[in-house]
Amino acid sequence: MIPLIIIVFCAIGTTAGVLLAPVVLSAALGAIGFSATGPVAGSMAAGMQAGIGNIAAGSAFAAAQSVTMGGVMASVVSVFGGVFGAATAAAAAAAFIRT
Repeated sequence: MIPLIIIVFCAIGTTAGVLLAPVVLSAALGAIGFSATGPVAGSMAAGMQAGIGNIAAGSAFAAAQSVTMGGVMASVVSVFGGVFGAATAAAAAAAFIRT
């Protein structure tokens, strides 16, 4: 049987991961020039786009832009954030139980 503390930690970690992952990733991408309306002129993102040329659908650049625009990739980031949050919380709870 799974101890209640691990279930509680996982629930908290999953919730935090789902809620925070898109926000943190969007902020990080915003710092290099991705915005809700496209790459900011003169930014690192604009320089990457200029170097790449025509952006292919499904590319890493397109995925980064999708996250900052709140597209489908933002949902994918939430799922991965939830999984990472749950795994991290489970490890923390297991360590907590051992002490």
